[in-house]
Amino acid sequence: VSQNELDWFHQDSETQMKKWQQEKKENRENLKALRSTAKKHSDTNERYLKTIDDKEKQYNVCLNTFLETSNKFANEKGKLEELIKKSQDDSQECEKRAVKAEVSVLQTWKETEIWKLKGTIAKGEGNLRMLKALS
Repeated sequence: VSQNELDWFHQDSETQMKKWQQEKKENRENLKALRSTAKKHSDTNERYLKTIDDKEKQYNVCLNTFLETSNKFANEKGKLEELIKKSQDDSQECEKRAVKAEVSVLQTWKETEIWKLKGTIAKGEGNLRMLKALS
């Protein structure tokens, strides 16, 4: 009876051993597949990180270009505004000078005409005295 029981025990243990070996083989295959999947995910993650870094570098280059251009245009705008203000001031000054020049010309013309009239009056008075003296 003992030998029979021992044989059954050996058969059970061999069956159990084969079952465990099969499970071990399946677990190794699953582990290998999981490692492969993890490697693929790791590679994909590295590619995405590299792409993100590249895009961030491109973004920073574009941002810096934008900021430089914006600052340049802001400076140009300030200069143009200053030039416009200076031109407006110059224009007002020119208008004032033009008005003064026109007034001066008109006063000179008036004085010239008055001088001519006074000359004509003096001639007329001289002629009148001459006529009185002759008559």
